[in-house]
Amino acid sequence: MISERSLKVPFKFLIGAISQAFACDMQGYKNESKILENGTRAAKMAWKEILMKWSLKIKNSRYVPESLKLKIFIYREKKFLDGIGKEQKGLEIGPSHSPVVPKKEGYHVETVDWLDQAGLREHYKNDHVNLDTIEPVDYVWKGGSYSQLIQKSNYYDYIIASHMIEHTTNFAGFLQDCSNLLKKDGILRLAVPDKRYCFDHYRYTTSIAEVLNNACMPNDLQSVGNVAEYYMNVVQRKGQISWNKPALSVFDFLMKHRYRDYRFIHGKGLIMDEMRRASENQYIDIHHYVFTPASFELLIYDLRVLEVIDMKITHMWNTRRNEFIVTLQKTEEKEELDVSYRQQLLRARDKQNRIF
Repeated sequence: MISERSLKVPFKFLIGAISQAFACDMQGYKNESKILENGTRAAKMAWKEILMKWSLKIKNSRYVPESLKLKIFIYREKKFLDGIGKEQKGLEIGPSHSPVVPKKEGYHVETVDWLDQAGLREHYKNDHVNLDTIEPVDYVWKGGSYSQLIQKSNYYDYIIASHMIEHTTNFAGFLQDCSNLLKKDGILRLAVPDKRYCFDHYRYTTSIAEVLNNACMPNDLQSVGNVAEYYMNVVQRKGQISWNKPALSVFDFLMKHRYRDYRFIHGKGLIMDEMRRASENQYIDIHHYVFTPASFELLIYDLRVLEVIDMKITHMWNTRRNEFIVTLQKTEEKEELDVSYRQQLLRARDKQNRIF
């Protein structure tokens, strides 16, 4: 029997932390202004302190079952900046109006984006974002290889890209570019949307066949088939295109089975218009790739076994809200095929690929 004493943490704090974490995720705040207006931001921060204080004791306690352990105590900023110093040479790809490592905060970082600073400010001027956060862009990407654009090899200590990898049309090529740009043992840190908690919910995760075909026949433009598949299957839930994963797995299970209010976003007319645009070789920005944590890990494993990439996963944080964060490191190690391990990854991928 698990007693309050054996938990080695104040039981009222544990219950309170669980309740508050669930309440915060269920609330699904749309923006920070609402948090400020209703006064709950201060309360939420106070609960964060409690969660952080007792997280290690809960995590490391041998008396607490794995199913009850909270795994959401490291927040987004700390995950992204873990092991990254301001003195290191970094590259951020696609920071837009929300850089993870801002230059104005002293980070020794260069940036790549699809428009220069003036172009980005013009693009976002009506989107209710803080235009002052848009910093000077060092490299403007117009398609093709990042490595060829930047012309630096073995130069950066780290590369950061938030919600960008799913938009590329050459997953393996992107990883190869990053490897060329990174120093030995350099890291690539990615924030990746988890398809279970966003508009990709009804779409199947990307296969190794898609990744290898894209690598062998690279194309910066989306195919008509990819565009059709995307627009026919993206959904919203309760009026939102992304939603928060509940803090506890039991609530995640209940939410999936109780709230199935998924509705397709696009009608036939728009779908056919976008297909026509794709057939005319116009650029269409969609989620080309679809991931869950398990499917992402399987792709990286397969690409390493096939010696397509020379990067390995060193850490993957569990999905928080609607994204997971993963760190890959440049390595000279080779990956041998482990059939038993790959079967585990396949089972995990298929379990996370279920549609409710």
